[in-house]
Formats: sequence, C-alpha cells, structure tokens
Amino acid sequence: MKNLPIGIQTFEEIINNNYLYIDKTKQIEKLINSGKYFFLSRPRRFGKSLLLSTLKEVFSGNKELFKGLFIYDKIKWEIYPVIHLDVTSFQYNDTLEIFNDSIIEKLNRTAQLYNHKLSYTKSVKSCFEELIKKLSEQNKVVILIDEYDKPIVDFITNKEKATINRNLLRDFYSVIKANDQYVKFAFLTGVSKFSKVSLFSGLNNLKDITMNSEFSTICGYTQEEFEYYFADRFEETAKILGYSIEQLKAEVKLWYNGYSWDGINKVYNPYSILNFFQDKKFGNYWFTTGTPTFLVEKFIANKITVTDVSNSKVSDFFFEKFDVDNIDYKLLLFQTGYLTIKENYRDIYILDYPNNEVKNSYLVYLASIYLPKEADQLKVYISEINYYLENKQYEDFFGSLKSIISSIPYTIKREDEAYYHSVFYIIMLLMGAKIDIEKLTSKGRIDGVIEYEDIIYIIEIKHIKEKSNINNLLNTALTQIKEKEYFAPYLAKGKEIKFIALAVNDNNLEYKIC
Repeated sequence: MKNLPIGIQTFEEIINNNYLYIDKTKQIEKLINSGKYFFLSRPRRFGKSLLLSTLKEVFSGNKELFKGLFIYDKIKWEIYPVIHLDVTSFQYNDTLEIFNDSIIEKLNRTAQLYNHKLSYTKSVKSCFEELIKKLSEQNKVVILIDEYDKPIVDFITNKEKATINRNLLRDFYSVIKANDQYVKFAFLTGVSKFSKVSLFSGLNNLKDITMNSEFSTICGYTQEEFEYYFADRFEETAKILGYSIEQLKAEVKLWYNGYSWDGINKVYNPYSILNFFQDKKFGNYWFTTGTPTFLVEKFIANKITVTDVSNSKVSDFFFEKFDVDNIDYKLLLFQTGYLTIKENYRDIYILDYPNNEVKNSYLVYLASIYLPKEADQLKVYISEINYYLENKQYEDFFGSLKSIISSIPYTIKREDEAYYHSVFYIIMLLMGAKIDIEKLTSKGRIDGVIEYEDIIYIIEIKHIKEKSNINNLLNTALTQIKEKEYFAPYLAKGKEIKFIALAVNDNNLEYKIC
C-alpha cells in the first residue's frame, strides 16, 4: 500500500518516495500530441500543480520516472529547456515595481538553472523574451505557468489594484505568442478563466481545454480510477466506519464525487479523497482549506441565498464573460468549485453543488454570515431549536426562529420569500433534520418538508409586505398546502403530518399549524 501524497505537488517526489500516483499520462500524451498552446481552469487543490510538474518531467526527458505508466513507451523522449513558473511565488501585494522586479527575479533564477545570465533587468517583457531566446539555443522551449491569475483574483474586489496587476501580466504573457518560433509547448493553469480580450489579447492562440470533454478528467479522479487505485483501502475503512464496502463506495461518491466541466464526465475531488482515506472519516476537507475572501465579500454584497445558487440555468456565453470589470458571482462560484455543471443540453448548462461536502459546507458557511453567533453558541442554539420541533414545543420553536431572523445583520437582509426560504433551510440543515426545500410535486412546489421519526412537517412560507393582512397570508398558505395536496407523497409513511404556515419579514414572524 503506497503512501498518500497529501499536499505533495511534485511528480518526482511522488514517484521516488513511493507515494500513490493516479496515472494521468494517457491524457497528457494526447494533450502534447494535439497542439502547442493550452489553458486549463480548475478550482484550488484539484491537481493543477501536479499536472504541470508531470509535464515538466516529460519535457525534461526524465523517462525513467514514468516506468510503469502509460506514457513510458508512447512518445519519443527528448530534452527541452523548461520555464516553469508558479505565480503564487511572485510578490504582487505591494507596488507595481515590486511585482515587476519579482517576475524578473524568477526569470533570472530559471536562466541560472541553464547557466545563463540575463542582461535585461527592468522590463518583464524584455527579460522574458531574452530568456526564451537564450534557452532556445539548446532546443525549443517549454513554458509552464501555474496559477497565472492569482495576482488578479486576490484583488478581484479592488478594481484598481486588480487592473494594474492584470495589465502587467497581459504584457508578460504576450511574449509567448510573439516568440512562437522558439516555443515547443506552453500550458497555463489557474482558477479563473478571464476573457481573452481582457488578459490574453496578446496570447489569443491559447486552446482552452477547461470544458473540453477529451480532457475533462485530466484533474480529479474518475470513478474507475477511484475504484482501482484505492481498492486496497476499502475494507479497512469500511470496517472502521461500520459500512459494507458497497455502502462505503456509495457514501464516498455522495460526499466527494460530482465535479464536471462538460456535464458528462464526473470526477472526485482529489484533495478530499486523499484526506478521507488518511483520516478514515467523512469531513469537509476541501472546503476547510479556505474560502477566498473575495467570495465572502461577494456573498454579502449580493445578499446571496440558497435558492439563488442551486439549479441555475446558463448558456455557453456565461462562461466567457469573466473580467475585472464584469464579475458574476455565479461564475465565481463555478470557477472556484462551489458550483459545477450537472447537465449540458444544446449549450444550456445546469449549475449546482457538486456533492454533499460542498453543499453542506457552503450552507454552513452562509449560516456563519446569516446567524451572528459564535460557532459553539450556534451549535447549542440550533440543538435547542431541533429539540423544540421534534417534541412539538411550538411556541419555543417559533420564538427561537423569530429571534434568529431579528438578529440577522441589516447588510445581508433581503425582503423577498426566497431570502426567508434560505434562512429557514440553513437553520434546518444545521439542526440535522431530514429536509427538502422547494420540493416539486405534480401540483406545485413545496417550500419545505421536515421529517422526523414519527412526524412530518409540510411548510409554506409567505412574505409579509407593508400592507399585508397577516391572517389572510397564513390562511392562504394553509389552503395552498391542502388544495395542492402537498402531503400526498408522504401518506404512505404512516407518520403524523402537520402543516405549518409562516408569514415573515424583517420585523415579524407569525405562524399557524394544523
């Protein structure tokens, strides 16, 4: 049983130190034989850096590292000089001059690896061009750039700073196309896919394989890879967790599979899978590595709710409009891995949460914004609410709901039903109750269903507007449940069924239950 390469992104280290490597070289072989200039966008912790490290070893001619892997006898092994840059190592947080000098320093370090010294010391364009030309004296040059967009994404809510960094990077990347005759292969990766006009106007010959079905599984683990490479860990892990092997595989799939960039091929999150088998317990591994601060600011600025996000329909044009001047929060959520493509039909895409880890973590994260309580206090508070509802202590339950709604910060409140659906859904999720929100039936859409061992609650929520008659709103909600027979799918369960009507706004919450 090989060691798990958690946090290790260097191909050579993985191979030489008996770490598990999921063989992606079949797709790599196809990639390097199908073109010259490529771009790939994937979320953080999804294997982009390892992919570039693997490409570096391929083009460095280190054949013996690939013994036993698909590519070993499939290509003509040749040594090329490689410019491998990790943009996260650039100093871009301060002045433009420091950013400029940081890039030049990294280029000089690469030159030194090949026993060259660069004469240009001020201009990133001149320095980069000189490096390419000098290295090409040995052979055509391979250029690998990891996290190409980091200096822009980190300042996505600071338009001035983001624009300054973008402009410098645009000049820098334009050198690649201008020196085409010296370049063997170029590959750029990042989290975000900026529009070609904004960042790649000087490098508009890149082939974007982000949503290409041929390379949709080049990062992440397919179902086949998961079952093959982790087979020796199933029995022990299943025993510890009290599952059969088949139950374990089904549960892991719900938690960590589901990412797709074409709506057809799905992959597991590699970081979460490795940590799951290391710890032998389910956890929110990928999510807890850090939510980008710009997403936090977007959540608050756009007053995002649960129902704003899931099952969103978009066209193919949606994926091409990202720029500093035009930021769609759903596109941010897609590019950063919180949403994925669930379906694709004639260039219409359905975006939704990829799996349980992301969905549950995302909702809990929203709860930390919605509910102004410390984590330990929140856990106790929600536990009490759950107890009240399960034990039919309705005055205490609805009193607690009202307290939560009145305590939500004004900066994120919205006056519409979808907003209150989201607040209610998040609370129920934290309670650990079995809940469905906006459940479709043959006669309509139920706002919420909560199910306990001996009782089921059918919930309809109405928004109290300025001149609303609250009693009429509550009666309308109850009538809607009865006339549309929202209860019908649950009759066969033999449990008590109760109808709850909620009338709610910023200042008030009224209810009827029958």
